[in-house]
Amino acid sequence: MFTKYVLPLLAVAGVTFVVYTVVQARQTAPPSKPLITPPTRPPKIQTIAGSGLIEARRENIPIGVNIPGVVVEIFVKKGDHVKQDAPLFRIDDREQRAMLSVRQAELAAAKASLHKLEMAPRPEDVPPLEAAVETAKAKLADAEAKYLRSDKLFKREMIAPSDFDVDRYGYLAAKAAVDQAEADLKRMKAGSWKEDIEIARTSVQLAESQVESIKITLERLTVRALIAGEVLQLNVRLGQFAASAWREPMIVLGDIEKLHVRVDIDENDLPYFEKGADAIATLKGRPQVRFPLVFRYVEPYVIPKQSLTGTNSERVDTRVLQVVYELPDKPPVPLYVGEQMDVYLRAAAQPKGVSLETNLNLPRLPFEDDEPVSVSRDAPTEKQSR
Repeated sequence: MFTKYVLPLLAVAGVTFVVYTVVQARQTAPPSKPLITPPTRPPKIQTIAGSGLIEARRENIPIGVNIPGVVVEIFVKKGDHVKQDAPLFRIDDREQRAMLSVRQAELAAAKASLHKLEMAPRPEDVPPLEAAVETAKAKLADAEAKYLRSDKLFKREMIAPSDFDVDRYGYLAAKAAVDQAEADLKRMKAGSWKEDIEIARTSVQLAESQVESIKITLERLTVRALIAGEVLQLNVRLGQFAASAWREPMIVLGDIEKLHVRVDIDENDLPYFEKGADAIATLKGRPQVRFPLVFRYVEPYVIPKQSLTGTNSERVDTRVLQVVYELPDKPPVPLYVGEQMDVYLRAAAQPKGVSLETNLNLPRLPFEDDEPVSVSRDAPTEKQSR
């Protein structure tokens, strides 16, 4: 019974299973449905599309340091709204403050030297010089009396010539001493030389410049916000050495009262682009929410398309034109700086009778009328014929 009924039934069941399996395997699998509906172009209008990146109204401002050093104080946090000229963080300034004390001392010494020259002569310096003049005059009178006596005796040949010369030269020396004492007194009463005063004033100006330079350096050690905005990113920590050359900015600041979106238009779509064209944007992940855009400006320089993955193996051959649009003041959903968007722009209207797909009736070049030359593979070349 087993051989007569069971085995044939098992054989039929096996064949049926094989046929069913083969048929099912040859059928095309139904397409999978995405979890999120992909973005679509607006209906009933001809559009060109581009990838957009949300940025602050005045672009995202990366902030570094003017002078490298160790960060010792941070005044802001992520998401803080700062006013213009508000301090952000401060670099260690102990060395500059010590140098400022040295420069201020040099400035004080230079001012004292200038004041000394301007106030000359001192009242106490004149009487000693006047007394020196009187002393020199008294010595001159004594030397003159000796010289006159010696002169009379020398004419009578009553003294030796050497004695006469001693009295005569002593008289001349006393006379010169009087002239020197009077000149010293006159110079003292005249005060300082104007050129010496100018040199002292220049020294004061130099010292003041050095003090001002140190103060400016101290001011630059405190990094401040040049515009009012929000702290979008904070990459600085206490004790961190802030270098002049950095891979990432210490702080990213932006004015987010109005957001802009920077759209990259592929160079292949540039013939269809028109400045000021109407545009709408959709978010990644929520294509059903659309944002009307207001045209702002075009950066009239086509640049290589930026890589968004950051991998070294990526190669981008296309170039893009960047167009900036303004987003609505009150968007239906929250928007964040750096978020990507799909942007659709109305294509430029074509002039009547002209198609962008044709050559626009350009004049033909002379060689375009020549018939093409066909070369047979069997025909010998010039080198073979030789």
